[in-house]
Amino acid sequence: MNKRDSTSLKRRMEGRWLSAFLALAPALEQAISKVGTNVPCPVEGGVDGFRLFRDANITGGGVKQNWRVIPEGIDMLMWVNEWSFTRAYDELEAFLGNRSVVAGPIRVPQPKPIDETTLRLWLNQVWRESVSLNDLRAYPARAYFERRRVKKAAMTACDLRFHCALNYVGADGGVLGTYGAILALVRNNAGEPVSIHRTFITKSGLKVDFLGRKNKARKLTPSVNKHSKGRQIRLFQQPKGVIGIAEGLETALAVSQMTGLTVWPTLSTTMLRSFEPPEGVNTVLVMVDKDRNQAGEIAANTLTQRLTEKGVAVIQLLPPTPILESDIKGVDWADQLVRDPRGFDLISQVLKDRPRKTA
Repeated sequence: MNKRDSTSLKRRMEGRWLSAFLALAPALEQAISKVGTNVPCPVEGGVDGFRLFRDANITGGGVKQNWRVIPEGIDMLMWVNEWSFTRAYDELEAFLGNRSVVAGPIRVPQPKPIDETTLRLWLNQVWRESVSLNDLRAYPARAYFERRRVKKAAMTACDLRFHCALNYVGADGGVLGTYGAILALVRNNAGEPVSIHRTFITKSGLKVDFLGRKNKARKLTPSVNKHSKGRQIRLFQQPKGVIGIAEGLETALAVSQMTGLTVWPTLSTTMLRSFEPPEGVNTVLVMVDKDRNQAGEIAANTLTQRLTEKGVAVIQLLPPTPILESDIKGVDWADQLVRDPRGFDLISQVLKDRPRKTA
């Protein structure tokens, strides 16, 4: 039996650690999306007790606050997945060899108990206070979608509204101000409303800049029925036969507007992986984000494998527009709309050519 040479393995892993973590340690997904920034600990939870180093793609290293530095990727996998050295080494070898791998667990740290009754009342109140995008008071939302060239789709979408004055609670628990917010109703795979996705915007339709990495203009409320599977925004009526899914709201609107396909955003790579198509759908088109760290492609591959085993056809579509130096994370189909709308011909051709199932 060949000796496990960790020095050689680490040399071959340089520049590939983030992709490996996405495949092998889904608990690190949030840290990967915010490399160099403190995020909740993937093992113990909290607010900001962990971060991956800025050179994590080279070294695989990070730090757990008030505990220790985790200098390299093998140690990171052993810690976050509770793996032995042998298990971590062998899974990395499988990853490098493009063989099947088994990901570690996503351990959900026990949060503070949530009073679901109170939460449900608050969510219903927020939604009840909002107005249609056609309302005169919803001008900031219309301006927001106009800037992104998806106003036409947004104005005909379901489960999208505007709240004129919603408090923004920062990462430290204090109210940072009151702003307008685009609201999107989030449902689970069963179609039940569970939370609200909020995009906080200015009166002129720009995302609010909170001047801090901890506070983002986009926020998802806590969920009722938290342990139910899947999260998506059902922007358009449930289709028959074929459906599209994407990560982002604007991405889904862009594809729907340009192709007429029903596309639902799932809000994250984690939720994309857990998507279950509704009854009557036999084909899923995945509008994959073209990420520098390949997070979108890895999530799409996981979904494809799972749904294919259930007899559902899955087609993955990456935007043809290239990643530019100015693109921090990558590009998506919303970027494609801005840069070259002709790229959507690819989706239209796939829809035209896809085989039709017969009874």
